[in-house]
Amino acid sequence: MTKLIDYSQIFLQENIPLNEEEINKIADHKKDFFKDFSGAVIAVIIIVMLMAAFFLQNEFKNFKYYHYILFFGGAVALYLFFALVHWLLYQYFKGRWKKDLENGKNRLSSMVISRHKTENDEYMMTFAGRHKGEKIMLPVEKTVYYQYELGTKVMVTYLKYSKEILSLDKL
Repeated sequence: MTKLIDYSQIFLQENIPLNEEEINKIADHKKDFFKDFSGAVIAVIIIVMLMAAFFLQNEFKNFKYYHYILFFGGAVALYLFFALVHWLLYQYFKGRWKKDLENGKNRLSSMVISRHKTENDEYMMTFAGRHKGEKIMLPVEKTVYYQYELGTKVMVTYLKYSKEILSLDKL
């Protein structure tokens, strides 16, 4: 498929300033990052603690007060561990969002050279880059994935660092 690509027809515009709607979309991503974290992690920790209590049910008669404190301390330590991992992920994504806000978006006039579905039901499309061997792979929605066949000439506007498609249109 790559031998049929006319690289003189592929154009990439970089560092196009974001409009207000796109800036608000990134702000919403930041706001929604912590939205359901506490409830989900506390529910998981409660389930883990209940499972531990079930397996230790015959040992509870031998428990002293400090065993219960350790049990509760284990739950708190588990919550803090998950909070640390979540915070580190947030820092990673925050850095990407910051780069996108500083550098703007890219607009690529290209063609679809590959499509694939991952085992986790994620849909990916690969677009030809400006030079031979250069490829740009971006995640897409399921409806978009089935809408564009291999070899379709498209105009894709995307955030370079977040790997998020803002618009995808046929040429």
